[in-house]
Amino acid sequence: MKHSENSQIQDFMPLVANVLQKGLQALSDGQSTYSADPIEQYAYSVFSRVSEIDNAFKGIEITIEYLKKGCYSESDFSFAEHHAFHVENYLLRLTSVVDRAYLLAGSSLFMSDEKIEAWDGKKLITSKLKLESADSLKVLNKMNRQIDALKKTRNKVAHQAGYSNKNLCAVEFIENSESPEIYEELTRHLSLQELKEIIISDVLPNFESVAKLLHELVEELIGCLSFVYHDLLART
Repeated sequence: MKHSENSQIQDFMPLVANVLQKGLQALSDGQSTYSADPIEQYAYSVFSRVSEIDNAFKGIEITIEYLKKGCYSESDFSFAEHHAFHVENYLLRLTSVVDRAYLLAGSSLFMSDEKIEAWDGKKLITSKLKLESADSLKVLNKMNRQIDALKKTRNKVAHQAGYSNKNLCAVEFIENSESPEIYEELTRHLSLQELKEIIISDVLPNFESVAKLLHELVEELIGCLSFVYHDLLART
């Protein structure tokens, strides 16, 4: 399920629709700006933050789909190249889910984009949450713990300009080998396909598990922040 379909977020949809209608009307009239009520602006901001999280998860799901493949027959790139690329993509998008969850929390607590998107925005959001929503901060801390181990892999990727491991290097060498003798020697104990399956199984279960847990934590975060949404909508 998309997190924008959460009932707490769906309550904002009439207000979001109003903002979009005003924006489209302004565009039709050739105007570059338009005005919206504060509550409409707030609803649109929260909805946009949740949509950004959904987009990050969509990227993760596409990446996981590709990581399940043992063959890319229609591509000019090898299995090893594809696998490394999609692992790197997964790690980047996983971190972006947590980053965007912080932005959702900041926007939900009426913090300005300028503050929460600044270099120290996460620190400012954390300070605000300590005062106004300790439960939300606990959820964000859970998210950070879930990706801590994978953060080390991501940092290693950044420093080494790419993802690799011994098995992947072996596959890449075999795939690039032009000698039938070398190919036969290297695949005597394990076929190339068997080696690929080992590589896939080394990352896929953990990647799927972490993504599932993050989905659950985003839902929990929205629930923790919903007291703000309810109070605001009750006053309209």
